[in-house]
Amino acid sequence: MNNKIILHNCGREDVLSFSSAMFKVGQLLEELEKFFHQYKLGKQISDSCNANNLNIPVRREAMSRSSSIIEHYEEWFDNGIACETLKIGAEGWQRGKIKINLQISLEFYPDLPEINNELDELQDVKSESPLDDIRQKIKQAN
Repeated sequence: MNNKIILHNCGREDVLSFSSAMFKVGQLLEELEKFFHQYKLGKQISDSCNANNLNIPVRREAMSRSSSIIEHYEEWFDNGIACETLKIGAEGWQRGKIKINLQISLEFYPDLPEINNELDELQDVKSESPLDDIRQKIKQAN
């Protein structure tokens, strides 16, 4: 599967065909982006972290909204969550924010041609070589 094509780099007008459906790459990417940008995703990440003792304070002090689902999403994906990092070799803690950046891409892996068909094609090419005429003339001259 080394010959992959990342569909995110394809044109949005390129077409995908499945057994019973055909549509543009852009349509599928739009649907996937809708799924990954639902507000619930931020809350699910916070809940999962808390359940695994990764207690990350998501809410900002000055936040006055009542919808915690939106707050979690905005903090994880839009505003970022205040934190500090300590890197090996650094002189101390560095303050900043951590934010999740989702990039959605589709990867297409073309089927590999069957080896037998490829060998047959190579043999056909060999037999049609422009050198065949020269070889034939040399054989006739001897």
